[in-house]
Amino acid sequence: MDNEHLELSLLEFSNGVPIFKGSEVDCFKKYDRSNHLKVIKNIYGEKLMVHCDGEAEPVPIFEHRTFPEKTGNEGTNFNLVLYRKKLIRQTSHGLPIVFQIKVSGSDYHMYCTEEGNRKVVKFKKGIAPTTVKESMKNIIFYQQKFDHTCFKFESAWACGWFLCTEETNSLHTVTLKKEREENDEMIAICLDDVP
Repeated sequence: MDNEHLELSLLEFSNGVPIFKGSEVDCFKKYDRSNHLKVIKNIYGEKLMVHCDGEAEPVPIFEHRTFPEKTGNEGTNFNLVLYRKKLIRQTSHGLPIVFQIKVSGSDYHMYCTEEGNRKVVKFKKGIAPTTVKESMKNIIFYQQKFDHTCFKFESAWACGWFLCTEETNSLHTVTLKKEREENDEMIAICLDDVP
């Protein structure tokens, strides 16, 4: 996942100076059909696990896992589905992706929503769509460099809001957070290849 995956937008030239046409994202299109399976970790070295009892939506929780017997039906390997921006104007947000995971034999993808006055992430049943229209961009996250080992993921639906680790009842959950300071470690996400 490097700069070769980014798509450049069309330009007009006025007196030799490039100017971008328009300002809206038309849609996102799936870029690569291959699997990019990753294990997601937070700054504490905890893996993002997704638990599902088959009746309620899957629940993402960061946990320390050391033994293979603890995997069961819980999801750990995320497929990062790559997209291209079909743009009228180039933006510098980063590489658009959708987080997809298989839990208990079913495919789910992550999306952003609001609960009360909070922005949160949840999982929706189904595979990542081929085309993501403007009205569905709550499933798109822009992958950006955090430092030389980690990334940060900005919501396309809520610009300036990033996936983060949040402590809830002594558990570390994943949610969205407004970036308030440079290098906020709670929005740092490490991606490890699946062995």
